[in-house]
Amino acid sequence: MPRKPAEQTVSRQAILDAAARIFCERGYHGATMQDISAAVDLTPGSLYHHFEGGKDAILLAVLQAGLDRVAADVRCVAESSFPPAEKLHRAIRAHVLGVTEQGAVAALMILEMRATLGLPDVPAEFLARRDQVESLYRQMIVEGITAGAFRPVDVGVFAHTLLGASNWVSVWYRPGGRLKGADIAEEIADLFLNALRAR
Repeated sequence: MPRKPAEQTVSRQAILDAAARIFCERGYHGATMQDISAAVDLTPGSLYHHFEGGKDAILLAVLQAGLDRVAADVRCVAESSFPPAEKLHRAIRAHVLGVTEQGAVAALMILEMRATLGLPDVPAEFLARRDQVESLYRQMIVEGITAGAFRPVDVGVFAHTLLGASNWVSVWYRPGGRLKGADIAEEIADLFLNALRAR
């Protein structure tokens, strides 16, 4: 079947979904623009019509989309009026559920983040969004400690551990496995809340 030229375009989201799968399967350095263009039935070189920066720009766009989703979910809960324990529980649950639903995109956020940070032109906005997610978690933990709902902990260590565990789900989670994404999200939220609760 002949491939489509750039003007007979596929959606940007279809390109990002295909790229995420390929980056996960082959790694960022092993994947090529040819692989991505073939996956969405475009002619080689047509991807530059959508992403002038080539493979670097595509990887960054994939990670930005995943990060935007996580940031939006966590911010929505962090800015709510729920009590501290319920707020953090809901945030972790939404975060992990988003990770299981994003599949390849979420896995890339773990596996290829170092590649992204090594790119010469990583937008400051991307780095700020990544830091904002951590900041929201720190804020919720401090709020709970201040209210007496959580025991005193090193907030930085706890936030990093929480983020590491939540994001790493994307590496080992398999759709159709023993537990659904919602079950895993609930379990992880319970584990971290139980670790924080004031005795």
